[in-house]
Amino acid sequence: MRRVETFIRTAELGLTLASTYMAAVTLLQTSLYAKFKPLLLSLLAYAEALLGRLHVDLTLLDFALLALALFLALLFWRRGDEAGFGRLFSLNMLMFFPAVLDFSMFNWVSLILQYEPTPHISALWVFGLGVLLQVTYIALRYTVRFRGLREELLNRGAEVEDVDAVSRGQMAYLALLLTGTTAILALLYYAAPLVEGLLRLEAEGLPYPHIVIGVACSILIAAATIIYLRGSGGQPEAEQEGAAAAETEPPDQPP
Repeated sequence: MRRVETFIRTAELGLTLASTYMAAVTLLQTSLYAKFKPLLLSLLAYAEALLGRLHVDLTLLDFALLALALFLALLFWRRGDEAGFGRLFSLNMLMFFPAVLDFSMFNWVSLILQYEPTPHISALWVFGLGVLLQVTYIALRYTVRFRGLREELLNRGAEVEDVDAVSRGQMAYLALLLTGTTAILALLYYAAPLVEGLLRLEAEGLPYPHIVIGVACSILIAAATIIYLRGSGGQPEAEQEGAAAAETEPPDQPP
């Protein structure tokens, strides 16, 4: 039993450290970080006397940020619940965001801060990191549920061998799911330029300005999102009302 639990937690640790390390290393190579790095160094210069006595080199800022990110990732992993892994995903996406901006055709941050996006990493690197973050998030959410199910089955008196067999099957299913997700994303990545070219040819033949098409699509997406949120939000209320009605309904009287 301990071997299976150790394997699950070790897999979680590996994904946690790998995703956070790659996201942090990518952040250090982005244009936005290069813009803010002199500001961070100037703020640290106020403690120059103390840092000088401690013989701390300010040029180790990159290493310090990397170590801080890994330390936070370890804290989230040690917590081991969905809330902790949700914060881990938010941290990784925050570090991943500047890399996406370097390749964005509309960099809205440059409207606030005057800087020139200059990618120092390839688009394939950014895509691979995005896939890694997505795979990590999916895997960690599932492993949390797997561990919860193990505990529930053991509390109900299930045999340890049977619980281990269930966990092995779940992990095999998860591996298949992650492999399929990665394959689909890779297919979409390499097919996107071809699809973009075909759609551009079709769009150029439309008798409407592109801005009209963009506004119409945005309205449709917003309307679909609102309808989905209303539908998903109304179901729990209906279920609660049904449960309350069932509890208050008097039992049938025997004839």
